[in-house]
Amino acid sequence: MNISISGFDNTLFIPSDGGIATLVICNDLFFRRVVEDILDAYTKKEGNNRTVIYDSNHDPLNFAKDILIVTDIYSYDLANRTITAVLYKNIQDNSDIDAVKLAQIETGILDILGAINTGFSQNLNYQTEISINDLLKMAHVGLEANTGNNYLDKLYGIIDSAQQLLSKRLVILINQRQLLSHSELQALLQYLENNHFSVLFIEKNCKDKLNEENILAIDDDLYDFSTNS
Repeated sequence: MNISISGFDNTLFIPSDGGIATLVICNDLFFRRVVEDILDAYTKKEGNNRTVIYDSNHDPLNFAKDILIVTDIYSYDLANRTITAVLYKNIQDNSDIDAVKLAQIETGILDILGAINTGFSQNLNYQTEISINDLLKMAHVGLEANTGNNYLDKLYGIIDSAQQLLSKRLVILINQRQLLSHSELQALLQYLENNHFSVLFIEKNCKDKLNEENILAIDDDLYDFSTNS
């Protein structure tokens, strides 16, 4: 994959088979403009974005369909409605559910509902078939970060859900790189390479480049230069 910004000669190569790339924009005004353009394309599905990401066939990625953008990893909800809906479908489609146990649970729930006496003249109305999806909702099943519950664990959870559940091709992290130490960046790179997935950081500065990382930098005077691994 490559990211191209209108008006600039250099492009940034993003490894499709797993890795990290960083777009550094030192000029505050232009940084804000690029981020706003990307978020507009991501949330409003606008087609006139000046920042384009191409795949290996030079076809542009659809920001809303192919990319997950995160601006705050700590507040990102792994149990949000979109992820949870896909998770439930994945469990239903791929899990070996014991039909006998499910029927026993259904019978028990219906017995409890049938025995409820409200004292009202109207009868209670409820569905008479209980699905695995109903049980998952009842138990509030959802994803959570690994037990370490630190920044890197949360990031792994976001990457896993983006790749395995949401079928995304790229995760873009905005102003999040500075929260990772050099060793954590190395661990993230290894994780991405093992899972054949890629992350693009968009930052105002980058003082800790990895050897295996490509960087496209745009300075305060809007001159661009690339540093490839």
